[in-house]
Amino acid sequence: MVNPAERLAELDGILMDHLLEAGLLQELPEAYRLVPLPLDEPEVAAKALAWAREAPNPEGWPLVYALFLEGRPVRLLLPGREVEIGAQAA
Repeated sequence: MVNPAERLAELDGILMDHLLEAGLLQELPEAYRLVPLPLDEPEVAAKALAWAREAPNPEGWPLVYALFLEGRPVRLLLPGREVEIGAQAA
């Protein structure tokens, strides 16, 4: 069984590595709260959404959703826009 918290931390690292390699770090707001959403891992995605909804955010930082398929980042959902960051699996 997958530990959702560990998987979310792993996806966070995968995303940051990908954004760094692709030169896309500038797409992120200066301050934000990342919500990794693995579209093909419902238990992990549910945990991420629950955290996004329930965790205190006293700074009022915007949520940035990172969509994943098969462990690879495919899209960022930023406040007011979307950024494609990877090709979807065939």
